[in-house]
Amino acid sequence: MNTSQIRLVDSSGCAPLPHTKQLLGRILVDRGLIKTSDLLLALGHQRINDVKIGHMLVSQGQISETELYETLAIQNSLPFIDMQSDIPDLTLQTGLDPHQCLRLQCVPWRREGETTILTTSSPEQFENAKATLPAHLHPVKMAIATRSHITEAIRVGASTIMATTAETRVPEDLSCRSLPAQIKTTLAFALPMLVLALALQWLTFAGLYRAIFGFAVVMVFTGIVIKTAAAFIQLFVKEPEKQIRAAPTTKLPRVSLLIPLHDETEILEALLRHIGMLTYPETLLDVILIVEASDTLTRSHLETTDLPNWMRILIVPAGKITTKPRAMNYALPFCRGDIIGIYDAEDAPNPDQLSEVVDLFARTSEKTACIQAVLDFYNARSNALSRFFAIEYATWFRLILPGIARMGFAIPLGGTSVFFRRNVLEKLDGWDAHNVTEDADLGIRLARAGYQTTLISSVTLEEANNKAWPWIKQRSRWLKGYLITYFTHMRRPFRLLFELGAWKFLGFQAFFLSSISQYMLAPLIWSCMALYFGAPQWMDATVPAEFLNTIMVAFIVMWFTSTTVYIVAVSGELHRHLIPWIPFMSAYMALGTLAIYKGAWELITKPFYWEKTAHGHSDVEIVHSNSEETESSLSLVTKATEI
Repeated sequence: MNTSQIRLVDSSGCAPLPHTKQLLGRILVDRGLIKTSDLLLALGHQRINDVKIGHMLVSQGQISETELYETLAIQNSLPFIDMQSDIPDLTLQTGLDPHQCLRLQCVPWRREGETTILTTSSPEQFENAKATLPAHLHPVKMAIATRSHITEAIRVGASTIMATTAETRVPEDLSCRSLPAQIKTTLAFALPMLVLALALQWLTFAGLYRAIFGFAVVMVFTGIVIKTAAAFIQLFVKEPEKQIRAAPTTKLPRVSLLIPLHDETEILEALLRHIGMLTYPETLLDVILIVEASDTLTRSHLETTDLPNWMRILIVPAGKITTKPRAMNYALPFCRGDIIGIYDAEDAPNPDQLSEVVDLFARTSEKTACIQAVLDFYNARSNALSRFFAIEYATWFRLILPGIARMGFAIPLGGTSVFFRRNVLEKLDGWDAHNVTEDADLGIRLARAGYQTTLISSVTLEEANNKAWPWIKQRSRWLKGYLITYFTHMRRPFRLLFELGAWKFLGFQAFFLSSISQYMLAPLIWSCMALYFGAPQWMDATVPAEFLNTIMVAFIVMWFTSTTVYIVAVSGELHRHLIPWIPFMSAYMALGTLAIYKGAWELITKPFYWEKTAHGHSDVEIVHSNSEETESSLSLVTKATEI
């Protein structure tokens, strides 16, 4: 192909200045694509928004992306290439770093004799991109193409390498991908030794029972202490005033929202409506709907949906695993924002949530790398299970989580309505693609790297899993992920102690061990009750009679303590209707025992299997309340709690 086939855009009517490059907005007006009033309005918006004029006009639908980049070609006296009709030579990308190509927004198009035509949507980056090309691609000439076409060319040309990178982005010593083999090796040694010790009576069954039972009691007590201390601190201890600087006068940044989708056709319409209600300027939104290549139903549904210009679809190629963190790792290099947010398919965030997040990031130090919003349910009244779930969430997000943050512990993040400074997220290599609770793991890795997580009271409403077996499947993934996260970080305990510090290390042990043990060792607690009320004779020697009454009294005190915390957590106006259900929370928590054993079995048999949660089964009108409880059901002492 010769250069005559590269399309030159007609620039007649655009009077070029003799020595100065003509302004893009003026060329758009001269071409009749916008009016002068449109340009003046866009210039006014640009004073407060960190976005280029052209991108602002495209996101508002005033011009097409093609018209923008044709005009950019005119401005720079460069050819424009429509890569949708003139397909690029993907072999030219061999050996190039696709992440760098995305950052610089440049990709080789074709060879023209001995010359490589390098397409770009950002001419100011051309020299930087040119310097990264290997010698065999030189000499190089510049041409303009749309950002979407360049991005798609990189996605298709580097699909395999980007998919592989997404799976192994986190360094192996911080990733769980080699953990299952280590666990199987340990079990292969430990279980035979345990059987041998029992057979030779080095260890008696009663002795083993007492040891595990004692550990169970300690862990249950530890969990209660953490819960009670966190609640007490949050409710009664005045927080020291923080040095939060006044909001700067800098422009508002662009925010990228990652929304992983998998078999979500039932909820798509509601999702698009909820995201469309966000009040943050659309010109600064970059919403990426992440869809697995194998998910043909969701893909076909989206392809027939009229999406706004600030929302796009990203197809994730198949790989060795199919997990949410892998999909987000794949999408991260495609993001255009300085702040990265995560939403789930069923989420209905408070419309002002992004504005609060951006404002708080602007007023806190660079060490504040993450902001977590409050999660709540819009279908809490649907049945008993959803009510129990709502009690648990209200206790966690409105009372315990802020409390443990103020105690100075590392925060295990939620998987949605969580926001990051992009530079920090990339520095930490994103998410562990193999961890099925990538959120909790990333919260610990943030703390290990010395960064802070901040909580805000802005609420995102979700759909509570209100059927028993789907609930167990969801919870088994969460608890399996907690097991994975704990074992992964404890492979090198002294390094963890050094990086977290003694207090956070202690909090890590207390939180994860008590969270896992309260479910896994619950049958031992139940057996104690069986002993108290009469049990088979072979159990009589397991717990000394003199301790039985003391243990039962302790359990009753702990039950009343937990009940009190639950009552306080749901005492706000929006959750008060849940109080009559609190006495039955023990039955709800028993479901977690089934979940932990399912998760533990999967840890050995299929550790990286992502148990999908179905959405879209609750037909409930979602209304965000402006009451004081939305601000905080329990008088959250501040809107932001740094740890």
